[in-house]
Amino acid sequence: MKPRRLLALALPALCLGAAPPEDFDPMCRNGLFPSQPPFALATINRTDGRAVFQDDNDGCPWQGKTCATKAYVVPGDTVIINRVRNGYACAFYPSKGGGTAGWLATRQINLTPVDTRPSPDRWLGTWSSEGNPRVTITQNLGTLYAKGEAYWPGPQGTHDYPSIHVGEIDGPVEISGHTGVYGEDDNLCEVRFTLLGDYLLASDNSNCGGANVSFSAVYQRAKP
Repeated sequence: MKPRRLLALALPALCLGAAPPEDFDPMCRNGLFPSQPPFALATINRTDGRAVFQDDNDGCPWQGKTCATKAYVVPGDTVIINRVRNGYACAFYPSKGGGTAGWLATRQINLTPVDTRPSPDRWLGTWSSEGNPRVTITQNLGTLYAKGEAYWPGPQGTHDYPSIHVGEIDGPVEISGHTGVYGEDDNLCEVRFTLLGDYLLASDNSNCGGANVSFSAVYQRAKP
C-alpha cells in the first residue's frame, strides 16, 4: 500500500505576516466560498472562549472591534478555510441554514491534517447540502460517477415546486488526489470537487442548469 499524504495546509499563497496586496478582495461569504480554493480543515483552539467571525467590508477584518459580527464558533468546532491574509483566515462553519462564512483570527485556529490521496471508497455515497443540491457518487470498473440534482428556488416539498429552474449532472468524475472534475468543458456543465475529510466541496461554472441553479456548495454525507 502506498503511503498516504497528509495535507497540513494546502495554501501556497500563505503569508501570515504580510499585509494584503492593494488589489486583494476581502469578500468572504457563503455563496462564494466553495469557488475559492485551495481549502484546508481547521479546529478552533482554546486561545479564547469563542472565535468571532469578522466582517469583510469597510476595511474589515483589519479594523478592530468594529468588524466583529454576532456569529461565532467555540473551541473544538471544525471550520473549513481557504484564503489567509495578515492574521485572518476566510472560514466557513457548516451548520443548518446554509452555514456561516467570515474571517477568523489565525491565532484561534489549528490546522487539521487531511488525506490528500483518499481511497476511492471515501468518495462514495450520497452527499447533500441540506437537501439541495444533492449528489451521489458511485464506482464502476475503477471509474467514479456523479449523479445529482439541483433546484431553484427549492426541491419538492419546499418553496414553489415544481420549479422550472432545475439542474442535473450524470457522468464520470476524473479524480486526482483529493480533487475531481466532472465535465471539464467550460462551455458545458463543469463541476470541480474537493474531498476534505468528511466534507465535499463543489464549484460549478454556472452552466449546470436554469437560472440561479448551482451545484456549488459545501456537502456532507446524507443521513440514511
